[in-house]
Amino acid sequence: MHLPTTPTGRVCLIIAVVAMLTQGLLLALPPAPIGLPAHTSMLSLHLLLEMFAFVIAALIATVTWHTFSSGGDRKLPLLIGGFVVVGICDVVHALTYDGMPALLGPTSTTRAIFFWLMGRSVEALTLMMIALGWMSRLSRNGSLLAGLLLAMGLVTWGSTGVAGFPVTFIPGQGVTPFKVGYEWALCLLNIGIAVLLWRRWRSEGEPRYLLLACSAWVIGIGELSFSNYVRPSDLQNVVGHGYKLVGYALLYWATYIGSLRAPFEALQQAEQRSTDNEQRMRALADNLPDTVVYQLVRERDGSTRFNHISAAIERVTGVSAAAALADPAALYGRIHPADQLLVRAAEQESAARLQPFDVTVRMRRTDGMERWMHLMSMPRWLPGERMCWDGVQTDVTDSRMAMLQLREQEAMLSAVIDSASDAIISCDPTGRVRLFNPAAERIFGHPAAAMLGQTLDRLLPTPARAHHAEGMARFAAAGVPSRSMGPGRVQGLRADGSELELEASISQVTVNKTQVLTAILRDVTERVRTERSLLRYQTELTELTHQLIAQEKASNTRLAQILHDQLGQTLTAMRIDFVSDPKLATPAESARHARVDRLIDQAIREVRQVLVELRPTLLAEQGLVDAIDNELRSRRQQAGQVRLLLEVAPALAGRRWRSEVEYAVFMVAREAVANALLHASGSEICVRLEGGVRWLRLEVADDGVGLRGEASATRPGHLGLVGMRERSIAIGGQFEVGSMPGGGTVVTLQWEETQA
Repeated sequence: MHLPTTPTGRVCLIIAVVAMLTQGLLLALPPAPIGLPAHTSMLSLHLLLEMFAFVIAALIATVTWHTFSSGGDRKLPLLIGGFVVVGICDVVHALTYDGMPALLGPTSTTRAIFFWLMGRSVEALTLMMIALGWMSRLSRNGSLLAGLLLAMGLVTWGSTGVAGFPVTFIPGQGVTPFKVGYEWALCLLNIGIAVLLWRRWRSEGEPRYLLLACSAWVIGIGELSFSNYVRPSDLQNVVGHGYKLVGYALLYWATYIGSLRAPFEALQQAEQRSTDNEQRMRALADNLPDTVVYQLVRERDGSTRFNHISAAIERVTGVSAAAALADPAALYGRIHPADQLLVRAAEQESAARLQPFDVTVRMRRTDGMERWMHLMSMPRWLPGERMCWDGVQTDVTDSRMAMLQLREQEAMLSAVIDSASDAIISCDPTGRVRLFNPAAERIFGHPAAAMLGQTLDRLLPTPARAHHAEGMARFAAAGVPSRSMGPGRVQGLRADGSELELEASISQVTVNKTQVLTAILRDVTERVRTERSLLRYQTELTELTHQLIAQEKASNTRLAQILHDQLGQTLTAMRIDFVSDPKLATPAESARHARVDRLIDQAIREVRQVLVELRPTLLAEQGLVDAIDNELRSRRQQAGQVRLLLEVAPALAGRRWRSEVEYAVFMVAREAVANALLHASGSEICVRLEGGVRWLRLEVADDGVGLRGEASATRPGHLGLVGMRERSIAIGGQFEVGSMPGGGTVVTLQWEETQA
């Protein structure tokens, strides 16, 4: 069970338990008259109790009358009409009690019981409608009128037609079965109402429903007292009236909570919330960073005063809020003299047109520092033809300085863009031009005024326009900050129709939620023409090199043939003829003969050496590997202490390549070894040869002094390196000269066949 835990709930619980226990005790006792003092009569006690009941009923109706409004609780009018009837029935019940003076007829216990039962019935029906949540459509006047009419009808019935009402009391015997049944029915009805009200209290949590439930419970339990007495002065009858008073008191308590105390508490809470809100607003105004909240009033005579100014004014300007409230000049006087006229003019215009007052002025703080203040307020009229401005004062020095810096940066950027030698063009994702700098005007021949708002198609050759928009859309959607445009270069179109070669890069940024694409374009038309001419010259030079190498090879072959077939044979014939001469008689002639023989032999050897250099015989007959090996063997005599090594993969033994490739590689190897012997000053020269069916790699490395600075590059006039490079280019190879990490020089030739 959900028991109440509030003080009101605990009181109700105690009253309900005590009422049930007390009634249980009364039901166990036989009817017996109450012992009253000699000077007190039952009639007086009964009248006193009923007068208390009437006062409480009147209070319930009165309180409800004065607190009910058309927008309030629509259940309250039920209490007005219901308890008007209950109060009148209680009064008539007391006045018609047996022994009282005649009122609209003779008094009797039967008439008194009739008005008692009617009052209890109306009270139960009223509480039942409240428990069921029935909403009255009557106003308080309508409810009062309905109650008076019903009470008048009951009084008329009880005064003239009570004989037709069932007998409720027999003198000397007590209450009749009808009376007992009626009281039990009222008891059960009130207990049922108490249960309904208890459930409403559990669901809605309003204390008045708990009090109403307790009231219905006590009144219901008290009804049993009126079913078990013989004489009106019996204890049960007197205690039953006490139950009624307690029940009425609980009803009044519920009405008071719902009608007076609850609104009063709500008003107190609203006032507290208002105070809290005011304090929060004041704290907010006092702690706003660099901002002052103020209210300025201009009186009819033109004088001004601050009606309110937040304490932040001291933090912002150094002037205390008390000083500003006492004298506005304490604040106005700190405005820069050149800006005071601006403030006065803005105030007059704001007051005349009822438009916002909005100025930015310089103000000197009490510490001498000058700050920029933004004053913003809204005017409104006050009673008595007075004007009030509600506004804020904000220190905008930092933001103003930042804005000035931004403007300076924008001016610098604009100057850079205007003075740039490259064209700078910005556009939106649709290709509409938004920026066209002077360099773009010069390069493309279009004035900026004519290009702004136009599409980029005017700057593109016709073939490039079809895919340009698609490429821009892809770049805009990719989210990449920047990239180069096109494969190296893009084409442009001048205003005179001539085409341009451009190096271009594009970037994108988002400004005010708008995507901006910016291209930087450099006119390289002349450079492209120069490069093409240079490429043509290089191609012609390469072709010339091929011809020279071919001519060299042919010349060497012819010269070798001439030396071998003519000079060689001539020398051989001379030697044979000379040796066949008869023996000379004199020693001098013999010595001359021997000297000539030696010279002929030396000439034959030199011819053979020239033949080897002009036409490597092993290269044509046995291949590249054997030719290089033979070359190194022949060089060892002049190499001295320098070791000449050959490293060849075993798989290359007997492998052949095209004759021109073998010739070029052999000549490069011979030249590299000769250069190393002449300039390296090292102790070892190693020739490495690697290759496959369609590729070949030659490497000549020494451990000498290496290359010095720019000597690593092929220089004009360095014919050895130039010759090796040109021979490499002639066969489609790659030639490199570099330094070794530990010292020395390495010459590399890499060849790979590109066609099957």
